[in-house]
Amino acid sequence: MRNYGKIAACFVFVAGIVGMSVSPVFAYTNGPPDGRTGSPVDGKTCNDDCHTSYTLNSGTAAFSISAPGSYTDGEALSITVAFSSSSTSKHGFELSALDAGNNKVGTFVAVDSTSTQTTDGSYIKHTSAGTANSNWSVQWTAPSSGATDPVTFYAAGNEANGDLTNQNDYIYTATAQASSAATTPVATPTLPPLPSPGASPTLPPPPTLPPLPSPGVSPSLPPLPTLPPAPSPVASPTPSECDPESIAIDLKRLKLKFGQSDMVTITVTGADDCKSEGATVNAAVKTGKNRVKISSTTATTDVNGMAYFTIAAGKKNGNAKIVFTVEDSEGKTYKTFVVVQVRKK
Repeated sequence: MRNYGKIAACFVFVAGIVGMSVSPVFAYTNGPPDGRTGSPVDGKTCNDDCHTSYTLNSGTAAFSISAPGSYTDGEALSITVAFSSSSTSKHGFELSALDAGNNKVGTFVAVDSTSTQTTDGSYIKHTSAGTANSNWSVQWTAPSSGATDPVTFYAAGNEANGDLTNQNDYIYTATAQASSAATTPVATPTLPPLPSPGASPTLPPPPTLPPLPSPGVSPSLPPLPTLPPAPSPVASPTPSECDPESIAIDLKRLKLKFGQSDMVTITVTGADDCKSEGATVNAAVKTGKNRVKISSTTATTDVNGMAYFTIAAGKKNGNAKIVFTVEDSEGKTYKTFVVVQVRKK
């Protein structure tokens, strides 16, 4: 049986009694059942009733959700669920979205039906083939109305050891939030009421004019007005607390088969190795543009100074080079790169 069978649902059910014939039965090989994201509605993950060897989130890998922080009604957002710093070959996930009232909102769509799937759009998860990936890109379409902000994305992930049992696998959870970017409507000014029909409007009294000066007497001029003090000059904005001074990538060489994809992690740091949050990382395919594609040309670093890019291989042998750059507050550019080897087999 293929190795990724154990990932699904609470990913494996194995029946066997010593002295009797053993018949391994792999349930839900195409993904876990709905309701295992650890959200307030689900109330559990596969760590509760299947993969129970280790405490939830006790593994050494990093499991995360990358999603935009805002949305507009009906907008389609790109979301990535990913493992990093993982040493195992099999992984799985399930993702859902709830508003502040714990109502399921929006609709998930499988961007790559080979590795992800959904039944009714309220949950999305890996497929059997998708267990070979450590990251998955999906699409979520925001509701047209009625959601109470913020919307929270809940994900659970399985880092499996590939031994075809439900033992000694680590389960992780992660969350991310997005709020509506709708603008506040401008208040309509209140106009004074119109006079009743037939009624004469009340006019303001005429202004009192100053008396004319006596002949031959020079008129007194009013004192000059006191001018307000000149405003203090506006201080120039200070650079971020951790201005970029270095950029690094977790993989310098990446091997992909035709149609395969993988994620790379970019880390931006500043002085004293601080993590540069909110820095814009740019990505560009310098060579081999007909061999690879990248998920986005820009990404913003998170609180750990990390940005994520998914690289997908085309169907042409050869190497491609992708360069990643970031600028500090003075316009100085720092860069790193990855060489991607694309092969048919």
